[in-house]
Amino acid sequence: MKKQDILTPIGLILVFGVCIYGISQGSTGLKTFIDPPSFAITIGGSFAAVLVTFSLDDIKKVPKALKISITSNNIYKMDLVDQFKEISRIVRKDGLLAIEQDVSEMEDPFLKKGLELVIDGIEPENVKEILETELSSKEAMYEQGSKFFKIWGSYAPAFGMIGTLIGLIQMLADMGSPDDIASGMSVALITTLYGALFANGIFNPIGYNIQGKGEKEVEALEMMICGIMSIQNGESTRTIEEKLVTFLNEKERKTYYTRDGNEESANAA
Repeated sequence: MKKQDILTPIGLILVFGVCIYGISQGSTGLKTFIDPPSFAITIGGSFAAVLVTFSLDDIKKVPKALKISITSNNIYKMDLVDQFKEISRIVRKDGLLAIEQDVSEMEDPFLKKGLELVIDGIEPENVKEILETELSSKEAMYEQGSKFFKIWGSYAPAFGMIGTLIGLIQMLADMGSPDDIASGMSVALITTLYGALFANGIFNPIGYNIQGKGEKEVEALEMMICGIMSIQNGESTRTIEEKLVTFLNEKERKTYYTRDGNEESANAA
């Protein structure tokens, strides 16, 4: 289940907000920092380089990658432990068919698919292979989206510098009064500003945003695979619980054990 990630848009707004605030404190005003040719060289040029780097199919996935950056999976690993414990109790008592109705109503497509394969009697090695293949596909999707924006972020400053060099060459080729030189220098440096701003304020943060969310989702899916295979193998509820708890970080483990007043297990964790 996806939920809105408000920190990403807030962060992007703040990036430009603090820059605009800083500009507004100067005497030249915002208009001095707006230069369409500089923008075209920096953003247009770096995007053109990205087009050379990636295939058309990769470019088509960009909107989906952007959507990932402003959403996050509402997957809580402690809830997964509880969910698998409950499923295990039902299966051990009444058999796999007893969870068929519950599985059909599950919101997470990966967990639902895995348990449906188990209920259908698919061989364990085939179930694991199918789920791991889907996991690899998701991992590749996140990696590709992250890579796209990181590479764009690496190109933008370089094209900013190219724009600056173009501006300096034009200025030196037509040197007039000192005022013209100062004006030409300021315009030449704007492309460097654009490159640094877009690389460090937008492209690289989005790239790392997608990477981080991908790592969290992959970890949750690996946890699901472990639980699904344990259910299929008929392992005890306690065994399944202990296996899945290993996917929790130290803070989550302490919270998991202490919420039921089990201080001894929490200290052991």
